[in-house]
Amino acid sequence: MDSPSRSKTHTRLSSADERRRVATPRRSTKGPLDAPVEDPLGVTSEPPSAADSVLSPPPQNARRPISPSISLTSPRSTSSNLLASQTLGDVPPRDFSYILQPLNYHNLPPTTIPPPFIQSAHQPDPSTPISALLRNGHFRHAAIAAVHALSDSTDPTDYQQIFALLYTRLSCLTVLGQHALAAQEAKVLGDLSRSLYRHPLTNEHLVPWELRVLAVRLQAHGFGEGRRGIMGYYELARDARTAILKAVDAVEKDLWTARLEELGVRVASALIEMGDLEGAARHLRTLRADTEGDMKSLRKVHELEAMVWLKVGDVDAAKRCLSLSSSDEAEANGIVKALILTVGGNYRAAADAWADLHNADPDDAMILQNLAICKLYTGYVGEARDLLSSIANTGPSFHSLTFNLATVYELCSEKPHVSKMELAARLADKEPTETGWERESVDFKL
Repeated sequence: MDSPSRSKTHTRLSSADERRRVATPRRSTKGPLDAPVEDPLGVTSEPPSAADSVLSPPPQNARRPISPSISLTSPRSTSSNLLASQTLGDVPPRDFSYILQPLNYHNLPPTTIPPPFIQSAHQPDPSTPISALLRNGHFRHAAIAAVHALSDSTDPTDYQQIFALLYTRLSCLTVLGQHALAAQEAKVLGDLSRSLYRHPLTNEHLVPWELRVLAVRLQAHGFGEGRRGIMGYYELARDARTAILKAVDAVEKDLWTARLEELGVRVASALIEMGDLEGAARHLRTLRADTEGDMKSLRKVHELEAMVWLKVGDVDAAKRCLSLSSSDEAEANGIVKALILTVGGNYRAAADAWADLHNADPDDAMILQNLAICKLYTGYVGEARDLLSSIANTGPSFHSLTFNLATVYELCSEKPHVSKMELAARLADKEPTETGWERESVDFKL
């Protein structure tokens, strides 16, 4: 039998007893994309409506141009002057020799280059600096030179030079269409969130922003994990939001705001590559367009977003984005209309739409090429060949142009190989430009 003292000191409380409840205040949390008031990736508290699918047009006030040189360690108060004085160059020596190993990189032999380019007088000298190679569009040679510099003459502790050369290598491979090689080589960086890549005092990232963004996409492809890329973009967004809060002037804030907006578009693009079109559409509707600033500096972001909206299928949102990137709203709507007609298979109406756009802007190679494609599909093969040839003779050369022209040669010539080699010779004789000079055999369907 229980003693009286035991029954008085030990009593059980019901789970419903109010004495067991302790008032705990709700914690306020923020994610990497829960942005401040002017943050383009801020998410509204209300669910998006049909009207929200179209981005609101920006007001007329203009923003200062974005400066290409921004100090990311500038202090906002006197107490942070000591921290800001520790620049990125004050990092204790760290060994990045694992990036310099030649086995990390693939060979780029000239066997995939048509003979007219190999024999051209415009081929660069082996001693040409990388900057000159990039300026003249010699991307294959620049990629090779970057690897030679990495493996032969770079100090393993000179992280600035190492990351600059690695970015040159990966970006050149991407421009050349060697995405698989670039994805494999980007794995050498590993996890960029490691403390190895952070300044021990300022916590600033040692890897340049452009390389970080490129590495996220390439590593996602290299490891075959689309979600890895989305997580990487969110990690970058967290750093961008921190930089916005630390910005000391409008110029720096505008720079990071534009970067944050671009990351939002890249997340939507990654969702589309994973096949989640509905998720991409929902994500895009949570993006708030940057409502202040120089539209010229944001044109790239708006055009990227417009293409994503077209892929999703929201034509009205695509029109809105193109109107933000173009000073002529009628021209933006005309491009969207022509694209819709082309994709829908209404080539005769699309040809008329592209012809109107070409008359308004005769120097736009993209418009002229789309007009030629519509002419091809409506049976006017000769006109299509003349239009594409005019671009190749007087305008820039690019992969889709040479590929489409090679297709036309196959349709209207008994010896298409001869015509393709003549085209390669004409392009090899043109002066190199920064848009790219040397083409591969696959560009000509050789």
